[in-house]
Amino acid sequence: MVTYGGDEVNALVFDIGTTSTRAGYAGEDTPRAMFPTSFGYSEEQDTDPEQKPNADEDVTMTEAEAPATENNDKRIKKNYYIGDSKVNTWRENMEVRNPLKDGLVNDWDALEQIWNATFREMLRVDPAEHPLLCTEPAWNTAENREKFVELAFEKFNFPAFYLAKDAVMTAFSVGRATALVLDSGGGITSAVPVYDGYVLKKGILRQPLAGDALSQQALDLLKKDMGLDVTPQYLIGSKKAVEAGAPPQIQKQNRPNTTESFNDYQVSRVVHEFKESVCQVSEMTFDEGIMGSRPQKPFELPDGYNNMFGVERYKIPESLFQPQQFLRHTTPGLTQQQIDTCCGMHQLVNSSISNCDIDLRPLLFNNVVVTGGNTLFPGFNERLNYELPMLAPGSKVKIHAAGNQTERRCSSWLGGSILASLGTFHQLWISKQEYEESGASIVESKCQ
Repeated sequence: MVTYGGDEVNALVFDIGTTSTRAGYAGEDTPRAMFPTSFGYSEEQDTDPEQKPNADEDVTMTEAEAPATENNDKRIKKNYYIGDSKVNTWRENMEVRNPLKDGLVNDWDALEQIWNATFREMLRVDPAEHPLLCTEPAWNTAENREKFVELAFEKFNFPAFYLAKDAVMTAFSVGRATALVLDSGGGITSAVPVYDGYVLKKGILRQPLAGDALSQQALDLLKKDMGLDVTPQYLIGSKKAVEAGAPPQIQKQNRPNTTESFNDYQVSRVVHEFKESVCQVSEMTFDEGIMGSRPQKPFELPDGYNNMFGVERYKIPESLFQPQQFLRHTTPGLTQQQIDTCCGMHQLVNSSISNCDIDLRPLLFNNVVVTGGNTLFPGFNERLNYELPMLAPGSKVKIHAAGNQTERRCSSWLGGSILASLGTFHQLWISKQEYEESGASIVESKCQ
C-alpha cells in the first residue's frame, strides 16, 4: 500500500461545523478553504436539458435533473450555491439551508455537493489521487459513519479514507493525547473527555446553548429592547450619515421574491458581527453595577444606525454561564425544557469530568482545552478559570487555548492535519480495497 504520510501524496483534511467548513492539505498549519457551511439552494424548470450552462454563470453545482413526469414534461434542475460569495449573493427564490442538525449531517445530497465544490473547485484536486481524513462529532451514529465511507469511496473514488473524532483532533492540535475538550460553536456546545487518544463515551455531554442562541439574544436586544429594525446589506440602496442614537436614513432596494430563509441568514450575519464586535464575558460572577461602570463600545449597523453599548454587551454572553437567569424564554430553536436543562460552561466541564473514573479526573482538570467561536469572547477563559476551581475545590485546573483566532476556530482541522501528515499514520487508513472486501461496516473497527 502507498505510504500516504510521505511527501509523494498529500492527504486532504475536511472538517465541517455548523457555522463554517474547513478543508486543506495535511501538514499545513491553516486550511486552504474556509467557507460557510450554509448553502444556497434553488429549483428551476430546465426547459432545454441539452443546453449547457454558460461558463461565466455563477452556478456552483447542478444536481442531476429530476425525471420528467406525465403531468410535467419539463425537468427540474436543482442549483446549489456553495461558498462565501455565492451563498451571500441575492437571487430570486434562493433558499438558504444548513446540512447539519445537532452537529450531525442530515442532508447527504447537500454534503455531496459541498464535497464536490470543496475538492474540485476550491482545492482543485482529483479526489482519486488523494486520501481523505474527515472529522466527526463524538456522538456520531454508526449509520452516519457508514454513509461517510460510502460517499468517499462510491461517489468520489478516494483511494483511502479515515474518520476521526473532532475532540481527539482538537486535543492533538494543542499537543495533548489526554484532555477535556470544551467546544462551543454555532449550533452546539459539547464537553468531551479524551484519554490517550480515545473518547470516553460516558463523559460526553452536549447542549444546544451555543452561538445561534446568543445571536437570537442579540437580535432580541436590538429589535425589542431598542426598537431597531435590523436591515441587512443586500436591502440597502443608499444611506445617509446620522448622529449616534438617531434613526437610520436609508433607501431600500427592491428585492422581489426574496425567501424568508435568505433574509434570516443575512440578518444573522449582521447580528453575528455585532456580537463579535461588542460582546464580552464578565471575568467574575456578573454584577450589573460593576459592568455598567465599564467603558462602552461603539457599533454601527449596515443601515447607518450607530450607538454605544454598555452593560447589555455583557448580558448576551452571560447566558453561557448562567443560562436560566439570562436566556430569554422566547429564544426560537430552544424549548423551555431545553433552557431548563442547559447548564453553564463550567458546570458542563465539571459534570463531564465527574462522569469519568476518579483516577482520571485530576489529569482532565489539568488539561481543559477550549475551542470554537464562542470561546473567543474576551474574558471567556478568565471566567472559566474563575468558576471551575469553585466547583472542584482541591483540583488543579489548567485551561489551554490557542491564542490565535484561526487556530481556535480550526483546532479540529489542525489536529487532523497533524495526524494525517505523520509517517506512522499510513497504516490506519481504510483503503479502497479493504472497503470493497468488508463493506462500509469496516469503519467501526478501523476508526475507533
